[in-house]
Amino acid sequence: MAIIYVQRESENQKTQLVALTQKDKDGNQLLNGSDAPVIVVDVNHQRLHEGRAFFASHIINNGSTLPNGSSINFVFAAGPGTTMHLTYGGACGGDAEILLYEGTTSTGGTSYTPLKRNRTSSTISNVAMVLNPTVNTTGTLIYSDLIIGGGKTKTGGGDTTSLEFVLLPLTNYMVRLTNTSGSNQVAVLTLEWYE
Repeated sequence: MAIIYVQRESENQKTQLVALTQKDKDGNQLLNGSDAPVIVVDVNHQRLHEGRAFFASHIINNGSTLPNGSSINFVFAAGPGTTMHLTYGGACGGDAEILLYEGTTSTGGTSYTPLKRNRTSSTISNVAMVLNPTVNTTGTLIYSDLIIGGGKTKTGGGDTTSLEFVLLPLTNYMVRLTNTSGSNQVAVLTLEWYE
């Protein structure tokens, strides 16, 4: 939002007023007022409209399950000059844990192209990502959480986190969801970020 200084005459006295402006969809500056009120959205929403919001997701269902003790792993790194503002979440049919590591080393895996959340944008993510690589070292654990399932014959679990992590560029990170329920379960892991 730009600030434009406007000089107005009021009777015999010259004064200086400050007026807020903002751009419209065509890039024109509009003076804020009753015809053009100040538009206020949170940062995540603004980054979405700017085409800087992305996500990655992997789901195991439709007849497939994640074996007990097995994980879904996303290993990723932002390019030079790119700072990821990351949130993530997951769900599992039973107990599970979800972990964030910094400094992960891995090989192989399936290359994953982050999806842009603003489908009208031509911007592409500056984050390289692989799904389920062979993890050589997990790195430093920087956050962990539990996904609590049900009991007896009724099980279910889920977790979403609103914690945002601001991650270093040129550093490998891993988000891991591990099924700890004691039986095979459906599961999903989702990462959301803006750059």
